[in-house]
Amino acid sequence: MKRSNILKALQWLLVAAAYGYLGYRLAVYDDWQSLYVQFGSAGVWQYICLTAAVLLFPLNILFESMKWQYLMRDIEPMTIGEAQRQTYFGFIGAFVTPSRLGDYPARVSMMQSKNRWLEAVTLGFTGTLALAFLQVMAGMPSCILLLENIGGMRWVEWLCGAVWVLQVLTIVFYRYLSRQLSVHIREGKIKDTLEQLSRFSHKRFLITLLYSFLRYVVYCIQLWLVLEFCGIHLSFTESLAAIPAYYLLVTVTPSVPVADAVVRGSWSVVIFSMYSDNIPAIAVAAVLLWLLNTILPILVSTLLPKNRII
Repeated sequence: MKRSNILKALQWLLVAAAYGYLGYRLAVYDDWQSLYVQFGSAGVWQYICLTAAVLLFPLNILFESMKWQYLMRDIEPMTIGEAQRQTYFGFIGAFVTPSRLGDYPARVSMMQSKNRWLEAVTLGFTGTLALAFLQVMAGMPSCILLLENIGGMRWVEWLCGAVWVLQVLTIVFYRYLSRQLSVHIREGKIKDTLEQLSRFSHKRFLITLLYSFLRYVVYCIQLWLVLEFCGIHLSFTESLAAIPAYYLLVTVTPSVPVADAVVRGSWSVVIFSMYSDNIPAIAVAAVLLWLLNTILPILVSTLLPKNRII
């Protein structure tokens, strides 16, 4: 069997697995009544907020596609349309793998320069690390603000501060650390990956951070809008404390995207119950955001015209 046919078969297998597991998760979800009640009782302002959250979805994908296009410029220059198709298909690979590890291999499978797949995947993970760094950088101060309100958690505040400083040092010295680690590894993909990271300039990383920051801002606005739709009203200062802390906890919790609704729902109750006792509405907000930013891209991916591979 030709390599191209094998890739096509794997891609269709990913699509089938994603839809199969999606159907299973929707079938076993047992709190649909809360969702129906929320939609039925929402007012005009709440539906405006929900509409705005949905309209921000393409902007979210656009920023991620621009970042992917920028990272791949020396491997395979592409139009923004091609970058978007590959980004959308990455959601399918991410949906059925732990910690979204299948995202970039799925994107690379649509590229012509497959002989440089390791380099492409490594650069892709650099983009993910940039977003994760931002979520930690913004989330740590937010967690400290929340802990100040709770009281008696001084040691956790110091721990958050130490992690924040450690991350700043990692960002500054990542090239040096990568070089030092690669010296102690004789051969293999890990050594190649570390050497690739050691050549990734700080300028390129800062531009990657910029694209990640724009996407992170969209994420935060979407969450605020969905919370408004569900009747969870946060002031500006409350949003600065709660929303970054929520995304931080979601980021550091290992999970498979197909189970994200459960993870996100749990953390949303932990964080936003500090501001509202409407637990069902808080859980519904997490599910809606999961549907918007995880399920909708998968549906769009399988419907995109002129897909080069499938």
